[in-house]
Amino acid sequence: MIDRASWRLKAEHGIDRGPAWRERRMHTIFAEEFGTVGGEPGARFVIEGDEAAHAVRVKRVGVGEVVRVLNGAGLVGLARVEEARKGSVVLILDEVSRAERVMPVLHVWSATPKGGRLDRMIDALAQVGAASWTALETARGVVDPRETKLERIERLAAEASKQSGRAWRLECLGKGTLERALRRDASDVAVVLADGGGEPYRRSGCREIRLLIGPEGGWTDGERAMAIEAGATVSRFGAHVMRVETAAVVGAGCVLAIEQG
Repeated sequence: MIDRASWRLKAEHGIDRGPAWRERRMHTIFAEEFGTVGGEPGARFVIEGDEAAHAVRVKRVGVGEVVRVLNGAGLVGLARVEEARKGSVVLILDEVSRAERVMPVLHVWSATPKGGRLDRMIDALAQVGAASWTALETARGVVDPRETKLERIERLAAEASKQSGRAWRLECLGKGTLERALRRDASDVAVVLADGGGEPYRRSGCREIRLLIGPEGGWTDGERAMAIEAGATVSRFGAHVMRVETAAVVGAGCVLAIEQG
């Protein structure tokens, strides 16, 4: 498909926006089916349902156009559109690669914010680069998410991951207790309890990090003592009291920046 604006810029002014600009404009399709067709050029697969409808009706993807395809588990492909209908899009795979996970792998366990604040938190965690989110059950938590809400959040996480261009999607892993969050199955796992009474976060060098964010009422003395006894690091991520969703996103961003820096 010809990008007429880019063509005009190059023809009239000698300006070539280049492949990086064109890649940013390329539509992204999330398709778990992509992982089942193999990685050979020429493989043909079909996208159906809401993803196909969005591509055709909203993004106006047409026959011959090249799209980026993600399966949410590390596969990244470029594919040509062979057919584009309201209910389905047929793609022919041109090339495929596998992306490595962002390191360290950061799992965020947090109390659940109310209402739309949870949606905003999930969207931001996908942008920041967290690997997963788990609804943490705490003594002072006020929201106990129902299974239907968790299913909706899973769909929101998939969409946010696609919008962020993530090869590995943000996973939503349901509910979990503090006892389970503190359990370490390997030595290369760091557990971090976010608390205003802790020291500023310092680099751990671990490949996997579990960040625990409490409710706005704070941790109980018993929860804090349990975490310390289990070997968790108590760290603070700011000078002021934050809402749950703010603390989760700020904490995740700080951990990844410090660990990767």
